[in-house]
Amino acid sequence: MDLILNELSVEGLPRDPVALRSSVGKMMAMRNAAKTRAGVEVYCHRNVSNMAVSSGEAFRERLQTLPTNEKRAVFRWLNKNGPFWEDAPMQDSGEWYECDSELVTEMGLAEAAHYVENGIDWRTLSFAPSRWERLPITVTHRREGEGDDGASLSQDIPVPNYWDIAKLEPALIQAQPDPKSWNELEDAVRRMFTSLNFAADSFSDLAGRPFSLGAAKEIRNRLSVLDRICADGPDSPEGKRLLADHFGGKRTWFSNSSQREINTLRERLVFTLNGGRVFAPWHGKINNPPYRIHFTWPVSDGKVHVVYVGWKRTV
Repeated sequence: MDLILNELSVEGLPRDPVALRSSVGKMMAMRNAAKTRAGVEVYCHRNVSNMAVSSGEAFRERLQTLPTNEKRAVFRWLNKNGPFWEDAPMQDSGEWYECDSELVTEMGLAEAAHYVENGIDWRTLSFAPSRWERLPITVTHRREGEGDDGASLSQDIPVPNYWDIAKLEPALIQAQPDPKSWNELEDAVRRMFTSLNFAADSFSDLAGRPFSLGAAKEIRNRLSVLDRICADGPDSPEGKRLLADHFGGKRTWFSNSSQREINTLRERLVFTLNGGRVFAPWHGKINNPPYRIHFTWPVSDGKVHVVYVGWKRTV
């Protein structure tokens, strides 16, 4: 589970210092509980402190009434430490998301919706009181001209949302904690993604490499999409959508190796599988650092064999 701040919920936060302190305190309590109990960070947008609360007043200006230590804690999160989701957004700026007939594209709510749509467990936190005190929040994803007859497509996406610790508590109890090592990542994905067949040594390259939580999450996200394609079937409506999105769309996560790589570096694209050798040029891409997930393709008997997770080999 990942959490992201619904920055739209700052609109209308109370001006009264006592009520404002209560609202901000509830949010910080949820953030702290997520981190300490489940090891889950709460992502936010870098610009949230500049968003209008009411009458043109920015959120950061209204926060000035908080006690100094509480104000510093909020600003460390929102302005300094993050993490900030827009550093590596999943949604594309050309896409169209709306909620309650309001455009929410390029907002945290749309980012969470896009992850949910792709089978990845993202949820939102909202300030209260606000108009966002509901579970779930339904976000509509519209795609112009992508239907079979050129018509627009739309899909409603239910995004889990929490506005106080009592609502969040059950989710924290059930949350899958973030991995703290490559071994924990391997154990988790082998357990979670049952439609994928992992080679015995598929994660061996990661041994000894510095652990990166960001890279681990990206690896997990890509394996999640592969698992859903296998589970639903590549010819199912959901399988076709995932293929269109991630095997050639604007957010291409998977591709074949280039012909130059296949011609000149072929041996680096051969891997061990079930005691034999298999050529697997198809791969998932993670940047910064450049990790790759090599797998057999296309889907065969409802399975994909993941034969390598590690540093890019064709360099």
